[in-house]
Amino acid sequence: MDIRQLRTFMEVAKLGSFSKAAEKLYLTQPTVTNHIQVIERELQTVLLNRMSKGITLTEAGNIVYQNSLDIINTYESMKYQLDEHKGRIEGKLEIASSSVPRKHLLPELIFGFQKQHPLVTFSILDVDSSKVVENILDGYIDFGFVGAIYEDPNLEYIPIMNDYLVFATPANVYKDRPQLSNLSINEVIKQPLILREEGSGTGKILKDSLLNEKIAMDKLHISAYVADTETIKKMVSLGTGSTFLSYKDAFDSSEKKTIEGNVFKVEELSLYRNFYIVFHKKRKLSPLGEAFKDFTLSNSK
Repeated sequence: MDIRQLRTFMEVAKLGSFSKAAEKLYLTQPTVTNHIQVIERELQTVLLNRMSKGITLTEAGNIVYQNSLDIINTYESMKYQLDEHKGRIEGKLEIASSSVPRKHLLPELIFGFQKQHPLVTFSILDVDSSKVVENILDGYIDFGFVGAIYEDPNLEYIPIMNDYLVFATPANVYKDRPQLSNLSINEVIKQPLILREEGSGTGKILKDSLLNEKIAMDKLHISAYVADTETIKKMVSLGTGSTFLSYKDAFDSSEKKTIEGNVFKVEELSLYRNFYIVFHKKRKLSPLGEAFKDFTLSNSK
């Protein structure tokens, strides 16, 4: 067994597919199959359930997967220290992020980090906050960026950026009211709403805030759930409905509106929130991941 075979095993487990792992690793499918067979033969156990619907880990496979994370990170730590010794740090970072930090935080962080370490490359996964957390707990990624806390004793969250939700309406709704003035929750309830999909940090903050005011979600007139914020903004501008969205999505850095419509606060709801970098408490980050985490904490707002 060697490091390449362990990496192959981990990619098959992550992607649930021999062919997808082969494509990602630039290997032939027979080579991927051979790598898995070598490990299974050496450990004398079956690591993967090979089913028509996809590949899943056996119980033994899960044990090997979790330990493989530590083995790979130890190996990467050695390489990182050698690269530091040579004055040449390189590698690839895979980061999962929800939409707001992906658009409004990560570009500047990556730009600054690559100025210091130009040989480092990035792969950014666009997923909602709940999926970021799920991927970390499952060991598929080391860390990520989220817009809400999903409680789990194995996770650590560090706040890196603050924000609040605003209520955006089509241009003809409450058109005589000043921008960012307060609406009442009763005025909000009257409007057809377009909301983010289940699992988004925005949706969780809204739901929690409504529950604090003892308002059930079924009191709202929800006309659509949409995953993409830019699609929601377009639907609002066309008059399809109103929405809750991040202030950072509603205004650019010069405080100019980026949505064709009206933007308000909702006086009864507590819609302030933090964005967080989240990682597993009991799992050591790769050296490159640790370096990027430290850079993030030193350079975030």
